[in-house]
Amino acid sequence: MYFFERNEAYEDRIICIDDEGRSYTYRQIWDWGDELTADCRGVVVLECSNDAESLARYLALLRRGCPVILIGKSLDEDAKASLRDTYEGEYAVNSELGLLLSTSGSTGDRKLVRLSYDNIQANCDSIVEYLGITADERPITTLPMEYTYGLSVIHSHVAAGATIILTNRTLFQREFWDMVEHYKVTSMAGVPYTYDMLERLRLREMDLPHLKTLTQAGGHLNEEVQKKYAKWAAETGRQFFVMYGQTEATARMSYIPPEKCAEKIGSIGIPVPGGSMAIAEDGELIYFGANVSLGYATNREDLSLGDENGGCLKTGDMARMDEEGYFYIIGRKKRFVKIQGRRISLDKIQEDLQEAFACEDIVCTGNDDDGITVYTSSREVADRESETLNLFMEKWQVRARFVRVYYLEEIPRNTSGKVLYSKLQTIKGEGR
Repeated sequence: MYFFERNEAYEDRIICIDDEGRSYTYRQIWDWGDELTADCRGVVVLECSNDAESLARYLALLRRGCPVILIGKSLDEDAKASLRDTYEGEYAVNSELGLLLSTSGSTGDRKLVRLSYDNIQANCDSIVEYLGITADERPITTLPMEYTYGLSVIHSHVAAGATIILTNRTLFQREFWDMVEHYKVTSMAGVPYTYDMLERLRLREMDLPHLKTLTQAGGHLNEEVQKKYAKWAAETGRQFFVMYGQTEATARMSYIPPEKCAEKIGSIGIPVPGGSMAIAEDGELIYFGANVSLGYATNREDLSLGDENGGCLKTGDMARMDEEGYFYIIGRKKRFVKIQGRRISLDKIQEDLQEAFACEDIVCTGNDDDGITVYTSSREVADRESETLNLFMEKWQVRARFVRVYYLEEIPRNTSGKVLYSKLQTIKGEGR
């Protein structure tokens, strides 16, 4: 049985509580969804947010066999129209196709990941298993529903018959924390940017006795932050999971068991149940599993294609494995540049600069021909250009003439907090 189908064992349980304090049983959401989607046929573009109606529509469309393209309600109207013109309607599609997601989380690009019903269920099952999710859980939504990580939280908890606290409020709103306390929230999920905000809010000093599980994915977590949360979780009887995934693998590919989190700092962990990993000759990380997507789509004709990946995903990440079988990402395959005859990781430079200046708002781009560009939204860091150039020379033996430093008012990010490097390269900042 798929998690989105009607399950008599759950029908009287509460599936969600919304921002207005309204609670809905599983049966109410199923019935409401069937009513809302009664006239739906073919591929459907669904505007969603973290609310009960979006949940009802989404689960119902999966039950009806209508492939769903999830987009955020805040997406600009031109992008929405483009996606609808490209994909929405009745035409021949692969019968296994259930869900289409953008790799960026914003769904503004016509290139989508094709996910089958079996892909979704396989990843859902493995997440429930390694996180130990039960019907007693009460997660709160901290990520957009259209983002693969945020959606996986919904999938896995619906599969277990749990109660989801659906909110569109932000971490900086008092009402969010009122909900956490009032509904006795048991778990929270976040990307690295989320944990930066939680540190500012001093989460580890809050009195939240029911909060037992925290999970992190969506990018490399600062190692000092990982140490802090691993230590805090161990001392307070909580579980902190560091995870790794990509939309192309539905959501999760690996995780660090909580008892190993303090020991395996910087690791992405071990493969999720049902998955396996290997490192190719060139150093690229390869993932194998039933959660690997069918492939990509850039037009409606692509939706009729079969499984082009065959359960094998080339992640685009360069990695190493330690003697205990734990994997570590050392950079993106495309995030390396060759300057002065040396191959350099832009991710490593970015991480080292953030540490040197104690500032997360520093990002790097570059290529073999033009050298490296450093962008920062910190005036203080931008004004310390000479220190930056000295670091490049001393730490990476890169001369100043291969480096540029720009100030931006804001680093472009998607809805999940990830840096939009492609957009960054088109922005002209203030040169220093």
